[in-house]
Amino acid sequence: MTANLDLGFTVGLDMAFSEAVAWAAEEDFEFVELLLDGPYARERIADQAGKLRQELDQQGVGIVVHLPFTLDPGSPFTPVRDGVVEELTAGMDLASDLGADTVVFHPSSDAWDLGYTETESREFVHDSLDVLVPAARDRGLTPALENVISSYYDAATFPELLDRYPDAAMTFDTSHALLTGMDEAEMAAFCSDHADRIDHLHLVDTRGSDDEHLPVGMGRLDFETVLAGLDGWSGTATLEIATEDFDTIALGKTHTEEILARLL
Repeated sequence: MTANLDLGFTVGLDMAFSEAVAWAAEEDFEFVELLLDGPYARERIADQAGKLRQELDQQGVGIVVHLPFTLDPGSPFTPVRDGVVEELTAGMDLASDLGADTVVFHPSSDAWDLGYTETESREFVHDSLDVLVPAARDRGLTPALENVISSYYDAATFPELLDRYPDAAMTFDTSHALLTGMDEAEMAAFCSDHADRIDHLHLVDTRGSDDEHLPVGMGRLDFETVLAGLDGWSGTATLEIATEDFDTIALGKTHTEEILARLL
């Protein structure tokens, strides 16, 4: 196997950015992934962009920006949808200011299933992506759309989205794929078939039926099988772990590197 995964981790909402970036450098992570929500919401940190980028540059650490997933780009209400597009586009501007190359966001819809058909919900999503995908490219960013759990574009249907948006890339989330019915062999086949469109990975483990955001090796996912499908692939991979504990993140990194070593 010749895959080249640049590893990063998600900055926890209670982590100090400077501390997270300094630790990333110490532990040889290539980047951190920052979710623009909670204490790191765009409106709260936009005036600090220069300082945050300076900290990244000084430590030699890159950044991937995850746009807020609590917004609904597939809202059936046009003013709401327009507002979501405006906020996500503003988040792209901040991502560019921070020096990011990649923005991650969800192609999802929370439209009421009793009031709107699946086809209508997809069209609401498309209405937003028709603006957001070129907006990212115009800013020199790769729009890495993520397979979701509770909306139409899960891993199984994601090729439809890739066909519709040739300028978009994909964030492949392992836990999301598992929880929507894709087993590890199927994930490996998917990654192999779509390696040219996958730009970013979320390496996430889980023990059962919830998206627990555990470190690799702490749940039931067979990552060795999944990652074998990425032979020849190169890109970024985030350990998307729901913790502020550096030791737990380090454990996930160790497990990931051990798996990659066995696949060589």
